[in-house]
Amino acid sequence: MLNRIVDLSLRYKLLVLVGFALVVFLGVRAFLAVPVDAFPDVTPNQVNVYTESPGLAAEDVEKLLTTPIETAMAGLPGVEQIRSVSLFGLSYVGVYFKDGTDIYFARRLVGEKLQEARERIPEGYGEPTLGPNSSGLGQVFWYTVESADRKLSTMDLRTLHDWTVRLMLRTAPGVDDVTTWGGHEKQYQVLIDPRKLIKYGLSFKAIMEALAANNRQVGGQYVNLGQEQYLVRGLGLVADTTDIGNIVVAEREGVPIHVHEVAQVQEGPALRFGAVTRDGREVALGIALARIGENAKNVVEAVKQKLKLAQQALPAGVSINPVYDRTDIVEKALKTAESALVEGSILVAIVLFLFLGEARSALVVIVTLPLAMLIAFLLMQHFNLSANLMSLAGLAIGIGMMVDGAVVMVENGFRLLSHQARKSANRTHVILEAAREVINPIAFAILIIIVVFLPLFSLTGLEGKLFKPMALTITFAMAGSLILTLTLVPVLSALILKPKEEKDTFLVRWSRGFTCPCSTGRWRTRRR
Repeated sequence: MLNRIVDLSLRYKLLVLVGFALVVFLGVRAFLAVPVDAFPDVTPNQVNVYTESPGLAAEDVEKLLTTPIETAMAGLPGVEQIRSVSLFGLSYVGVYFKDGTDIYFARRLVGEKLQEARERIPEGYGEPTLGPNSSGLGQVFWYTVESADRKLSTMDLRTLHDWTVRLMLRTAPGVDDVTTWGGHEKQYQVLIDPRKLIKYGLSFKAIMEALAANNRQVGGQYVNLGQEQYLVRGLGLVADTTDIGNIVVAEREGVPIHVHEVAQVQEGPALRFGAVTRDGREVALGIALARIGENAKNVVEAVKQKLKLAQQALPAGVSINPVYDRTDIVEKALKTAESALVEGSILVAIVLFLFLGEARSALVVIVTLPLAMLIAFLLMQHFNLSANLMSLAGLAIGIGMMVDGAVVMVENGFRLLSHQARKSANRTHVILEAAREVINPIAFAILIIIVVFLPLFSLTGLEGKLFKPMALTITFAMAGSLILTLTLVPVLSALILKPKEEKDTFLVRWSRGFTCPCSTGRWRTRRR
């Protein structure tokens, strides 16, 4: 079978060259399209459920919110475990699925069960919602919203971020959500005076019902007047504290009682548990979360473009300042991997030239390095594998092994061509003969190298997600080198190599000055 592949490759040289030109084109496109990140995402496959219930103690949160949600999620297919945390006013439930489960299928399953969970939660105690479709490494960009002249309060900064910056960033491609930290969340607060309630004979419930009933917009169909049609609307949405204060709660002997007569209406901050400071000043912090499976570098670039538009929409004196940029660590990680690949490739090329002692032979071998890497990137794109420090490390480790088969093939072909230099033999026939002599050992050697890394594929959990990318890229590169050795290398050898007298290089002559270890266990030099 292997001999047949080599025979067909040498018979259709032009077809092989065109085929690998197409591989180069597709490989370069895959190299540009493969998701880029600093390191592989080792977080588990999970769907989070959050339920807020302001003012509820942790013990009540566990009993009224967390337990009903946990019991509703039990029994979902593919679930490995369910974890939960009950805090003051907040319930968190994490549903962990098996590796390989489609995240959107998992979210759909959890979303269907949330309806059952809502029925088990007492009315008024909170509404469970799905968390962002992002992993633990989804925080790709941090930024702060600051006021240079300090004229704006932290509540103003928080409001600008929530209703201007955040809404614009959520439209960036690849961004699943934008979270806000720090600042005061703006509220319209109605501070009821119990003494005035007693004075007018009202209750807290009556005030709450009046506020809810008088803050809505309704439609009233339409009215035809001649040839014109007028829409009827009921305008009831409140716009400021004055509108809230003018809501009628009740009436006594035909005299209306308004909210401002029994309570103080004001704009105020919500209760909070912490703050965000920068250079000694309190600011509002925003965190952009990338969707699972997105290219982190592309997401950050899209966020930066949206931030430029958001900056133009902010008032004078308010600025958006980056704090953390994932592309910084991505570029450093990729630079480390790229420098290792480039330096390793150059070192391999130098050693090949010194040992082979013939520029054409070295050129044929060196061509296999970038081609094997492009084939690896093609397979990485097909299997949705990102380019990160671990996956690129696999290519760096396999640089020397990628050229093993090509070196043996080219050296044997050059040897036979040199022996038949004076016989004017057909180069294609000579290269075919040389390939048949070494093709089986080459294939077995490359397969043995691939088999060595097979145990890494049995790893699961954190170890599997960390080391499988490296094992996969090495396997892809070695498979590419085997394909090149069977097809392109014989073709290039037949086209480029020229028969001439074989001469030993300096390094070969120097290496022959050493013999195998003697019986005493020491090395001895052969004297000429």
